[in-house]
Amino acid sequence: MVTSNKTKPGNITQMKLNKLSFLVGAVALTLTAIPFAAEAEINSSSPTIVAQRQKRGGWKDKLNLTEDQKAQMQQIKQSARAQMQEILTPEQLQKLEAAKANGQKKRGVFRTLNLTDAQKAEMKKVRESKKAQFEAILTDEQKAQLQEMKQNRQNRRQSRRQNAN
Repeated sequence: MVTSNKTKPGNITQMKLNKLSFLVGAVALTLTAIPFAAEAEINSSSPTIVAQRQKRGGWKDKLNLTEDQKAQMQQIKQSARAQMQEILTPEQLQKLEAAKANGQKKRGVFRTLNLTDAQKAEMKKVRESKKAQFEAILTDEQKAQLQEMKQNRQNRRQSRRQNAN
């Protein structure tokens, strides 16, 4: 039995369809994987971001707070957190807790809570009160140092915006 080397027209069409299907599948797979890669890159637990946070240090460390000041600030934070939780509805609290468990950032989470204008105003009062209480704990030297740090941060933001444009 002799086989022919001639290809049938139907076989060529089938081969082209197979190649096209493979190509479409590869493109779809690539497009699906890109968002996951981007998310992994900007994940806040990435070694680069963790190293930058450690290198930068917190403003509390830079102000050389006493143990008493640190304890007072911790109490103020706990009080403010409790006040903010009282402002939220049970559904909003549930969303907030779920987001925390997933490691989402607070700022982004609060945007998804659909706060009413009254809630936003109350939250702002709590934040301003917390800030005033924090500053009341600081010595004059620490206040001046904090003001300088704020100014430096503002200057860095401004220069980044200018460089971005």
